[in-house]
Amino acid sequence: MSWNLIIWRWRSDLDTMAKRRKFKMGTIAAELLNTGCHNAVGECDFSEFLEEIHDLFGLDELERPFVLEHYRDYIVFNYSSDVRFTLVPQLGAIAQKHGLNAVEG
Repeated sequence: MSWNLIIWRWRSDLDTMAKRRKFKMGTIAAELLNTGCHNAVGECDFSEFLEEIHDLFGLDELERPFVLEHYRDYIVFNYSSDVRFTLVPQLGAIAQKHGLNAVEG
């Protein structure tokens, strides 16, 4: 079985928990995977995040434990169940370090 982890940033005007409370992370992830957009997602420069991912996992796409798909406003990591419980905490911690959200969808 394969899983997806979606990395994204809140829209800039959604800068407090009170403003975000009407949005559900799972719904945002599902819409990004199905339609490629959600109105709560903001623009983001992922370069520093991706640099850290490349430093940790390398650039060889065949050697990494995931497939990475980079879109304008979000990134999708696809990975197998075999690596899920070790990979997701690593990717989530890096995302959080860069002020990004990470949610499985």
